[in-house]
Amino acid sequence: METGDDKIKTIRNKLSEAPLFIGTQGYQLETVIRASMLVEYTDGQIIFEKGDRANGFFIILEGKVKIHARQIKYIELGPGKYFGEYALIEKQPHSSTVTAINHCKCLVMPPDIFNNLLQQSLPFSNRLLQTLIHRLRSKDKLEISLTEKNAEISEQNEKISEQNQKIREQNERIHESIEYAGMIQSTILPSTKLLEMKLENYFLIFHPREKVSGDFYWFAQKENKYCVAISDCTGHGVPGSMISILGISFLNEIINQLDQPDPGEILTLLNNKMQNALNQNHERYHSHDGMDIAFIVIDFDNMELSFAGAQSPMYLVRNNELSVFDPNKVNVGTAPNNYQFTTQDTLLDRDDMLYFFTDGLVDQLGGEEYKRYGTCQLKDLLMQIADQDPQVQEQAILDSFWEWKGEGKQTDDVTLLGIRV
Repeated sequence: METGDDKIKTIRNKLSEAPLFIGTQGYQLETVIRASMLVEYTDGQIIFEKGDRANGFFIILEGKVKIHARQIKYIELGPGKYFGEYALIEKQPHSSTVTAINHCKCLVMPPDIFNNLLQQSLPFSNRLLQTLIHRLRSKDKLEISLTEKNAEISEQNEKISEQNQKIREQNERIHESIEYAGMIQSTILPSTKLLEMKLENYFLIFHPREKVSGDFYWFAQKENKYCVAISDCTGHGVPGSMISILGISFLNEIINQLDQPDPGEILTLLNNKMQNALNQNHERYHSHDGMDIAFIVIDFDNMELSFAGAQSPMYLVRNNELSVFDPNKVNVGTAPNNYQFTTQDTLLDRDDMLYFFTDGLVDQLGGEEYKRYGTCQLKDLLMQIADQDPQVQEQAILDSFWEWKGEGKQTDDVTLLGIRV
C-alpha cells in the first residue's frame, strides 16, 4: 500500500514528465502537490459547468476529459494536459463545460497556489506563454492556407462557409489568448499599492497602446535600498508583452541572487539572460528583440542614487535645473555578451524630482504639423511642473499628451514614472 509520501512522489514524477512542468524545481512541485487535492471523476461526470465559479487549476493525471467549446464541438484532453487556467487568471466564471470521458484523476491546484507558482516559476509561466505563441502561429498558417485556396473557395460556397466559421473560431481563440497574456502580465507587474507604500510621493503613467503592453515597470526592495526600473521592450501588443514578461522574471531572479544591487551589474546580467533566452548568440536565430531600460537604486537613508540605462535616460530636476543622466547606447538583449553597463552615482537633495519614461510619449505623432511630441517639449513641461505635487504633475502630462495626440491613434505604449525625493 502506498504511503502519503509515496503518492506525492508518484504524482511528482508524473508532473515532472508533463511539458507544462519541465524546468520547475522539485521542491516547488512537492509544495504544489501537498497544497492541492487529488480528485477522481467517473465516466460522464461533469467536472464543472459553464458559468461556474473558478475554484482551481486542473492537471489530468489519468483518463480523458472533453471541453465543450461549442454546442456540438468539443476538445479532448488526456494525461499531462491541463484546464481551468483562463477563469483563474481572468477572475471570471468558467466559459466552457468540462466532462470526464472515462474514469479520470485530476490534481486540482487552489487559485492562490496557482498564482504563487505563476509568479515564482519562470519555466511554468513560460510554458503557459508557449500555448499563446502556438495559437498565434496557427492563425498565420490558417490565413496562408486560405489565401492559396481563395480561387477554389470562391466556387464552393459551402467550403467558404466552413472556412469562415474556422476563422471566426480562430479569432475568438486569438482574442482569448491576448486577454490571457494581459492577465499574466498584470499579475506579475508590481501593484500600485506597493509603490504607494514604499515610494510615497510619486506618480505613474502607464497607458498600453493595446490590451497588452511592451512596456513594464518593476520594483524591489533590498534591505534599505529601493530598486526601480522602467522598460520598453521590442514591439507592442502580444510580442512586446512576451519580452516584458521575460524581463520581469529575469529581474526577479537577478535581484534575489545579489547581496548589493548595482544597476550596471544588474543590466549586464539581464542582457546575458535575455540573449540566452532569445538565442541571440546563434547567428542563425539572431533577432533584434530586446529592451530599452532605465534602472535605479535609491538609498533614502543616505540620500544616494545609482543609475544605469540601456537607451533610456533619467532626468533629475533640482532648483529649476534639469540634469540628464545618459544611458549606454545599446539595448539589453542585443548588446554583446558580457557587455558592461555603466553605473552612475549621485547624491540626492530633499525635494529632488526624478523622471523615467519610455519613448511612447516623445514619439507620439500629433500637433498642428503632425510631428513627434519630442524630448524638448517634454523637458520644457517638466521644468514648468516639477515643483508641484506629483498628482498635479501627472494630470498636466496627461493633458499635454492627449491634446497633442488629438483624434489620432496612439503611436506606442506610454509609460512615465516620477518620484519626489
